[in-house]
Amino acid sequence: MLRYKRHYYMATGIHAQAVAEEFLEHAKEEQEHADQIAERITQLGGALNFNPEGLLLRSHSEYVEGTSLVDMIREDLIAERIAIDSYSEIIRYLGDKDTTSRRMMEEILAKEEEHADDMVKLVEIFAENDDLKAGLKAAS
Repeated sequence: MLRYKRHYYMATGIHAQAVAEEFLEHAKEEQEHADQIAERITQLGGALNFNPEGLLLRSHSEYVEGTSLVDMIREDLIAERIAIDSYSEIIRYLGDKDTTSRRMMEEILAKEEEHADDMVKLVEIFAENDDLKAGLKAAS
């Protein structure tokens, strides 16, 4: 969520507005995921750990900011793929032991897969633009 929020505010360039809106939408959905998981943990009698000091240690992906819009998109894609792997692993672990938590994780996984697809599409668009720019530059 924090990476997407940063990217929303830092996005610049000709295509920045549309991409920034995508970043913001994803940030909101990631916050919803965190809230769902926190609620489930408390339902199960667990204690939440929101201590920022250990956030980096508990994170499955690195916090890489990206310097350009394309870098930001690529970093978000990498993070989404790591999240997909993590949620898939959690779902396998839960199996039939906690079907309520497993279903919640499956719903979150589906949204993470959508996020990854969105980032792939954006990477493809920007790769095409880079190819077009290179072609125009070579032609002139």
